[in-house]
Amino acid sequence: MANYLTGQLLIAMPQMDDKRFRNTVILICSHDSEAAMGVIVNQPVENLCLEGLAEQIGIGTPLFAGNTPVYNGGPMEQSRGMVVHSSEHMLPDSISITHSMAMTSNIKIITEIANGYGPGEYIVTLGHASWSAGQLEREIRSNVWLTMPFQKDLVFSESIDTVWDSCFSRLGISAAHISTTAGHA
Repeated sequence: MANYLTGQLLIAMPQMDDKRFRNTVILICSHDSEAAMGVIVNQPVENLCLEGLAEQIGIGTPLFAGNTPVYNGGPMEQSRGMVVHSSEHMLPDSISITHSMAMTSNIKIITEIANGYGPGEYIVTLGHASWSAGQLEREIRSNVWLTMPFQKDLVFSESIDTVWDSCFSRLGISAAHISTTAGHA
């Protein structure tokens, strides 16, 4: 994988046996020869929105976006928050994912979102998913995941409940008709 998958979407196959990733869509934030890291974009944390998170981290009640869901970004470092956002609003420690999207783990971005002057599009996540060198490539070859190019509306505006199905639909695939066994010619 010469270009790697940074900025791509990773879609769990219907036969995913790891319940943490069943029916998930993951935005790959970083991928190179040594590791891969991404965040789940369609798995909200139960009973937690931006207002609750803001109060937990001590920045007070948000003036804006208080009902915005907080997502379970993955099973690793679940106490660590990250914001995936449009790149028109960057902090010094923001990391570009693509030319139009970035990731920031500085609490200041949560404060800015809560006060109405943060990025125009964003999702707030707790935790992330990560893979060691070659692990993600092996899982893709074993038909655990499908990949597709990033589509902004799937991450920032699609209903949480339909993201996974919408990915299959846009790929022209019916998840119900996918075989659970892989073949290699």
